[in-house]
Amino acid sequence: MAGIKAHIFFRYPRPEYNSFEELFKTVLWAFPYSAQYRKIELPFSGADWKTLWKNMRYAREHRGRINHISGDVHYIALATGRNTVLTIHDAYSALKGNAAKKLAIRVLWFYLPALIVRRITTISEKSRKELLQVIPFARHKIRVIPNPYNPQLVIGKKADVLPAPMPKKPVIFHIGTKENKNLERTIEALQGLSCHVIILGKLSPAQQQLLQDQAISYENHFNLPYEEVARLYHRCDILCFASLYEGFGMPIIEAQLVGKPVLSSNIAPMDWVAADAACLVDPYNPAAIRQGLDKIIHDTPYRETLIRKGRENIRRFEPHTIANMYLEVYRELGA
Repeated sequence: MAGIKAHIFFRYPRPEYNSFEELFKTVLWAFPYSAQYRKIELPFSGADWKTLWKNMRYAREHRGRINHISGDVHYIALATGRNTVLTIHDAYSALKGNAAKKLAIRVLWFYLPALIVRRITTISEKSRKELLQVIPFARHKIRVIPNPYNPQLVIGKKADVLPAPMPKKPVIFHIGTKENKNLERTIEALQGLSCHVIILGKLSPAQQQLLQDQAISYENHFNLPYEEVARLYHRCDILCFASLYEGFGMPIIEAQLVGKPVLSSNIAPMDWVAADAACLVDPYNPAAIRQGLDKIIHDTPYRETLIRKGRENIRRFEPHTIANMYLEVYRELGA
């Protein structure tokens, strides 16, 4: 990438929304020393017309020969211009809401940016198929570049030689409290199971009441720095990630990286991300979730197989491999 300098744009930083930032922090860390880039954070947060205009003006003033929009603020492609890579993590926002909202999002976040930019990257084959429902004319611009695992999870950590035995009261890690994260069905599945649940994400009063009604031992964390999230992965015995919708499913490979058995959903893209290295269940069926957890807890050879295959699976998401995929796209724009 010598001689090519990419200007990489990020949305306005907010501590409660940092998944894209953590992802690209890993990508930038994995760039070779010869790679040149400039990280640019937008100065304003929000989606009103005044904010959009000010952010576009800022993006235009700071654009380079090659630009990369890292996610969420797709509309600034109207300012960065044609020589831009646009990363779209999923098209969920364009497929929900009332008609007026969907139209505005489709036009400003998807249709116009897709017309302008030269390359679009997305994080899974499922996300690519969703994008084609929204911007079918951009098929030739779209390529899949998956997310890398975050090495921060294991830096300075001593790897276990053998999987740890399952305690009598296992710690189950559940990530996310929004509707798609399927916490309510997971709580139903945990009823009567001797366990302690770590829930990452702010609980609603209804979710808190449901946990109390089911007499589930739990703790709740939210707005944590990534270092604290990493500690939760190392504390848990099982990751339970029976999500109903994901653009990718980062928790799967994060748990596999630290040697934890994973239960996830038998739907895309989770089944692709996990491969054969997770217990895949019907996320709409609490009984199936419970059956999968019971198998992981009580079937030691099965659990150890999941852990071993998980360590093999994460090789697909090695940071340097993913970083080189982005660099190749930059080279195409710089040609």
